[in-house]
Amino acid sequence: MNQVIIEYLRIYNVWLLGVLLLIQCIGIPTGGTLLVIASGAFAYAGEFNIFILFIEVWIFLCIGDVIAYMLWNLIGHKILNKYPKLRIYVKPKILKGHKYLEKHGKGAVFYTRFLISPMGPFINAAAGITEYKLSHFAVFAALGELFWACMYLGLGYWFGDSWENIIPIITQISRIFVYIIILIIILYFFIKILKEK
Repeated sequence: MNQVIIEYLRIYNVWLLGVLLLIQCIGIPTGGTLLVIASGAFAYAGEFNIFILFIEVWIFLCIGDVIAYMLWNLIGHKILNKYPKLRIYVKPKILKGHKYLEKHGKGAVFYTRFLISPMGPFINAAAGITEYKLSHFAVFAALGELFWACMYLGLGYWFGDSWENIIPIITQISRIFVYIIILIIILYFFIKILKEK
């Protein structure tokens, strides 16, 4: 399957990559990370200009994050307005999420772009639903995506012809980060419950 997508990338160039990155920002896994690494390797081989590719990838990621924010903002409120019982149940959680994002939103948006990128779509959704300030979201998402684009394009470019060998390592590292974050969240709530009791 990955080989087919890579062949399509060679045929349709950056437009396929851009569409897949936009969809990935919404939260649908598309293999965009793999394609960005592959694109970096193709740039090493002379198929793409690495600087133009970097700008294109970065712009698509920034647009994708803003679209995801706006989509969740629109859909979240429509669903809550349509189902009043759900709104009553969720409203305290939305207020809590809003307070959290007001306090830690810049860091949460920034670090979930590249360091713990599997959490990025969840932060996009939370920021949209809680109406976190769009200007702050867009700026820190753009800064984080700058690191993401540098990191993954750079890996592909650096490893060149042997770029496929690093894919399993990157996948494992991403999973480990997600597991660590989940463990920290569980420990946080566990300690909080113990303190309340």
